[in-house]
Amino acid sequence: MELFFTKNIIGSLATLDEQESAHCLKVLRNKPGDIIFLTDGSGVLFRGEILPATGKRCNINIVESIHGRDSRPYFLHIAVAPTKNLERYEWFLEKAVEFGVDEITPVIGAHSERRVYKTERGERIILSAMKQSLKVSLPKLNEPENFETFIKTAGAGFEGERLIGHCNDGEKINLASHLLAVAQKQEKLRILILIGPEGDFSPDEVDLAVNNGFIPFTMGNSRFRVETAAIAAVSAVYFLSQK
Repeated sequence: MELFFTKNIIGSLATLDEQESAHCLKVLRNKPGDIIFLTDGSGVLFRGEILPATGKRCNINIVESIHGRDSRPYFLHIAVAPTKNLERYEWFLEKAVEFGVDEITPVIGAHSERRVYKTERGERIILSAMKQSLKVSLPKLNEPENFETFIKTAGAGFEGERLIGHCNDGEKINLASHLLAVAQKQEKLRILILIGPEGDFSPDEVDLAVNNGFIPFTMGNSRFRVETAAIAAVSAVYFLSQK
């Protein structure tokens, strides 16, 4: 199945933009009367019939709306420091979407080597990964945020499990065991996970997070790259929250 994306849906009429239209009609050689699948990223899968093109745009008559395709037993917001090598961060974005994530925040910590991240390219990667993995809910990519600000705003206001991964000494829970225990008690998990930069979170940052309700966790004895740790956490949520 090929999945197309458009925000231009009015009633039962959907219109693809020029790029999606060209891919649909010229690359894949679809024609009027063919049935295709599309989404607007809101969690709904649409089945539609291609109508005659208007200029360079492909019009579709929606014949069926399918709800619940992306339903999963958790809501996951992961805040990850951008890596020095941008390609590694973009790999993380792609794979996180493939597993299933709802919100992503690039967080800038005291030890971050990359302190600026432009979200435009990240949004394109997320959209492409959503289509490739046949998901119909488009994850939200937030603008980069300072660690302290994030902890005191999004972090403090989050209702659910708040977890922080770091390499500093101190008491930590096992992420897998914790997720399994919580999943058995709750119908749908709400989880916020923090992953730090190459230089890790500073002790002061860890203390600030803990004082605002975050629980430090470990994933074992291995030392991971930032993007590996982030994907390991996302995959743990994906697998261990299944009923």
